[in-house]
Amino acid sequence: MTVLLIDAALAALLLVVVGRARAAWRQPRARIAWLAALIGAIALLTQGTLIPLEVLDGVVGGTNVLKLVQNVLTMVALWLGIQAGTAPLSARVTTLRWRFPLVLGVLFAVVFFVALPDRGPSSFQFVEDAAATSTGAWAYGVFHMAGIALVGAMLCVSARASLPGVRVLFRAGAIGIVLGCVSEIVDLTLARFATANAVVSSLFDPLFYLGVLAFVIGIFLASRVTARTRRRGETLLRRLEVVAAARGVARLPGLDDDALDDTRLHALRVAVEDDAISTSTPLTPVERVLLDEVDAHLLRLTPGARP
Repeated sequence: MTVLLIDAALAALLLVVVGRARAAWRQPRARIAWLAALIGAIALLTQGTLIPLEVLDGVVGGTNVLKLVQNVLTMVALWLGIQAGTAPLSARVTTLRWRFPLVLGVLFAVVFFVALPDRGPSSFQFVEDAAATSTGAWAYGVFHMAGIALVGAMLCVSARASLPGVRVLFRAGAIGIVLGCVSEIVDLTLARFATANAVVSSLFDPLFYLGVLAFVIGIFLASRVTARTRRRGETLLRRLEVVAAARGVARLPGLDDDALDDTRLHALRVAVEDDAISTSTPLTPVERVLLDEVDAHLLRLTPGARP
């Protein structure tokens, strides 16, 4: 079951990576969600379901350092998912505030190497197995799960700015991730200080990976809506440019060449109406309908529908 859940989430992420590659190439802001999907896919690849774990871990030394890589990549992917839904329209990957994930990633590494100096051969259940006899393994497991849970909680809160149709998926995914992390913390604690419980031990995989899958589906659906919104804006801009050219209206001076389509659309819409007033040449019924469509597009109240 675990392998199926991991591979399903991986397939969904790769679908986003491939399907959004063109948008990520053309639009800097779209690269945030695309990068989140790419890093998330790499994190799932390190689980060893497609490429043997020993091969992947061998690349970083063969002493279970791959576990740290998994944890850091997962945390960064979730954090980027938050930024994809909450960062301003002008945001770029390079302008994001990277301090939080960098600090958390460094803390993961410090605790990992201090608490686990002897890590043994590559193992999928490395931390879980070691935690039964090692307080250091327990401490790292609890710490990194708490860090992932924190990011999951931030994701749940940020979902309020998402599209209504996918908000439930983001929240369900975030809740699944948080509950999965909590169940793992309880499991590690029982294994180290009491008696392991088979029911608790079985909770992490379905909760966490179903949460990841719900989150990925949300990203995919949101990207579809975003793409439709962007295409509608591009179409309206082309139609309005035809009207502006027929009226001899130029775009407002001082508008940046790299201005967003909606910014250009708004500037041209204002210029066309100003021209109609200043030259006493009323808008035709067709032109008025077009401006109404532009207004409806620019004033859309759907959160998260960003071009």
